[in-house]
Amino acid sequence: MSLDMSARARIERVLPALTSRSADEIARAVDAPGPSAFRDELLGLGREGRFSAFYAPFDWINDQADVVIVGVTPGRRQAKDALLALRSAAMRGVSVDEAAAAAKAQASFAGMRELGARLMDHLGLHQVFGLHSTGDLFDSAAGRVHSTSVLRYPVLKNGANFAGDRRIMARPIMRRMVEENLVPELARLPNAWIVPFGINALLVLEDLATRGLINGDRLLGGVLHPSGQQWNRYKVQLGLTTGAAARAVPGGAEVLRRSDLLRGRVERIVGLRVAA
Repeated sequence: MSLDMSARARIERVLPALTSRSADEIARAVDAPGPSAFRDELLGLGREGRFSAFYAPFDWINDQADVVIVGVTPGRRQAKDALLALRSAAMRGVSVDEAAAAAKAQASFAGMRELGARLMDHLGLHQVFGLHSTGDLFDSAAGRVHSTSVLRYPVLKNGANFAGDRRIMARPIMRRMVEENLVPELARLPNAWIVPFGINALLVLEDLATRGLINGDRLLGGVLHPSGQQWNRYKVQLGLTTGAAARAVPGGAEVLRRSDLLRGRVERIVGLRVAA
């Protein structure tokens, strides 16, 4: 469980700026609808057309994990939670590594864990992981999970949260973030199950698997992203909307197809384990 040298150096550079500002100042800067010198310049990681990226401390890696949950990119809420947790830990005098671990634990998939676990359980992933519920990954089994995003640091589109799309790997700023951060990150966890949240994260990981950069046999794709913004599709994946009504939901047929594929994979994995 650790930070690499470059991540530690980056945190050490931003800590003085965090500890010299109040929590309210930091929150306002991250949430600013217009330009923010703190977010866009001091923490800024680059801009490409309508897209911009800024730093938040999502660098800590649980290299003991056997499950990796992968989103698209942290949003403003997660960025604020991580920055403020890092600030608070640093002001208590803990080490950089401890502060980074606290920031990551506080912010990863904040506000999405309950729904994410419900979706994973319904698709049977708890059986693959040997858990009563995948909700344990955010509680008693937290030591088994590493949470990350295909775009490790927050990306904004026109100043608002970027939900992802199918062209992530076509944009240099995003492709560079994937290849410089995600690929070496997953290389440290070669035997872990990889669970992407949402189609956009899945497409990136499928691209990496096709190029031999990750092990596609460990990829368990098909879970919707639990952002809470597509309840009609969640109901399809959870079996609350069925038959013709499910297929009438925009994207519903694809949700059903991917859900069935993932359930089939889970059944084969669990079946082979029982047979052995």
